[in-house]
Parts: sequence; structure tokens; C-alpha cells
Amino acid sequence: MLNPIRVALTTLLFLARVATAQLSTGNPATNPVPRTESWWVARHHDKLTEAQLGNVDLLFVGDSITQNYEKPGPAPNEVFLPIWQTYFAPHRAMNLGFSGDETAHVLWRLQNGEVQGLNPKNIVLLIGTNNTGRGQTAPQVTEGIIACVEELHRLMPAAKILLLNILPTAITELKSSKDATINTNIDAHYASSPYVRTLDLAHLFLKNGVVDPTLFYDPELQPSRAPLHPNTAGQRRMAEAVSHALYPTP
Repeated sequence: MLNPIRVALTTLLFLARVATAQLSTGNPATNPVPRTESWWVARHHDKLTEAQLGNVDLLFVGDSITQNYEKPGPAPNEVFLPIWQTYFAPHRAMNLGFSGDETAHVLWRLQNGEVQGLNPKNIVLLIGTNNTGRGQTAPQVTEGIIACVEELHRLMPAAKILLLNILPTAITELKSSKDATINTNIDAHYASSPYVRTLDLAHLFLKNGVVDPTLFYDPELQPSRAPLHPNTAGQRRMAEAVSHALYPTP
């Protein structure tokens, strides 16, 4: 049985951290801040427990596109767990994707125990699309992504970081333009880094130079939405490319 006093103290501590984070000023993409949704708090605590088990060689960090690897369905568009089990689970992988997260949320999670004690060989980071989707500028988000990368490196200096470019979407031209600028900025920033390499996966999701909606599940939702989240076929393409980048075969 849960100790009610301990639960109350844990809740108060969490809320205090929220209040402290919300006092921060400046670039919203680089100010670590948690979220207060119950599922998010519960997932954070679950990941703290999982991190204590250790034995992680491959770490994924990101938003819903990363968290989706845990979903077994519904079929046919969101069957992602078998993809994870095929390409990444054999490498002792851990999933730190949280749906809806921005760079600020990733920073808070990293600074509040989610990777404590971990020593992975490789880290895959995909973050930023929610930042631009909510109005942040390309310079702000560029700084936010760099902050996430540097925090990962600070906490796990032996790991090699594979930084994925923000994936193409068909939400607005403004968002797509900002995402393209961010990707260019990030590629240039880490062009000669000894611990980071970037990977552009855009070509996997384009047809004749435009986003292929058949590789995303959002258009199949009710009501239909603009392409943002890869479907089963799109996620498999991405996983194959990431796996090849991490573990190239002759």
C-alpha cells in the first residue's frame, strides 16, 4: 500500500519544481520546465524506476514520434512495437519519448533523474517539432535542441549522439520553413562534432518533393489532420535508416 504521507510529499516536491521552473525567463526552448498532466507525471516516475535498472546501451529521447514505438496498435496504421522489437530492443534500448514534449520538457526530464546512472553507447534524439508547432522561432528552437544535446553529453559523455533532423510535415508553410532553417542550423553547428552526428530523414517521407500523406496516420484520424506522425510504414522506414546509421552493415 502506498504511504499517503510519502505520496503527499512527492506531490508537493513535484509542484515546487514546477513553480520554480515557471519562474524562469528568456528563451522558452531552453528553460527546463515539466508538465503537469497526470499521465506525463506518471510516465516520468515510471522512467525513473526503469533507469534504475540500468543495462541500457541505446537510448531514445524525444516526443510522440519516439514514444510511439511502444504502441502495439491499432492496426494497420499504428503498429509500432514490433518495429522497436526488431530494430532496437536487441541493442538493450530504452524509450524516453513523451508525447507532446518540447525541448524545455526534455531538458527538465534530463535534469530530474531520467538518465541518472545510465551509460549508453548511443543516444538518438528527435525533438523540436512541437516547439515550432506552438509558435517558437527558428533561432529559439535551434538553441533548445543544442541545449538538449549538450545536456545529454554532459550527463553521458561517453555516448555518441545521433541527432535526427525535424521530420517533414504538412501543417503550415511557416512551420515547414522554420523546421528547414532549424535543420540547416543544427547540421552546421555539429558538422565537425566528435560526439554528435546529424541524420536527415526527409527523403523517406517525400514523394516528388512534397510530403507523402500515405506515410502518416494523421490523415486517417477522425477528424482528419495534416501529416505529422509517421504511420507503420513511415516509422519502419525511419527505424531502418536509424538502425543502419547506428549499426552499418557491409
